[in-house]
Amino acid sequence: MNKRKAMIGWLVYTGGTTIAKRMLKSKAKAAVPGTKAGSRRRKFAAILAGVGAAIGALLFWRSRSSSNDYTPS
Repeated sequence: MNKRKAMIGWLVYTGGTTIAKRMLKSKAKAAVPGTKAGSRRRKFAAILAGVGAAIGALLFWRSRSSSNDYTPS
C-alpha cells in the first residue's frame, strides 16, 4: 500500500467518524426513553432483540463445543 492510498483512507475514516458522531448526537437527543408515544414498542423490540441474541450465542457456543468432542473411528 502506498502513502497516498493510506492518506485517503485515513481522511475517509476520520471524516466518517466525525459525521457519524454528529448524527448519533442529534439522534440521541430525540431518543430519550419515555418521552414519545412509541416507547413501549421500542422496549419490547429491545427485549426481543436481546433474547434473540442470547439464543443465537447459546446455539453457536453449543455447536462450537460439540465440534471439539468428535473422535474419529
